[in-house]
Amino acid sequence: MTAKTVLVVEDNELNMKLFNDLLEAHGYAVIQARTGPEALAAARRRRPDLILMDIQLPEISGLQVTKEILDDPGLADIPVIAVT
Repeated sequence: MTAKTVLVVEDNELNMKLFNDLLEAHGYAVIQARTGPEALAAARRRRPDLILMDIQLPEISGLQVTKEILDDPGLADIPVIAVT
């Protein structure tokens, strides 16, 4: 069985490690992105099953990135959970 994939978008290293370790311990594959542009590229390239989105990101806010994901027909069906 293939592991479900979660894209974690988080610029804080400690929070990223926490999410990564917790998700991997429960059998999920984790993709990491630290900025909005990285998140969009990773989502388009890998099509994760779920996105955990930090709201306060450098460059582009997590809210704007989420809007871009929802506006993209190829990504709009991926659930996005906001984390702060």
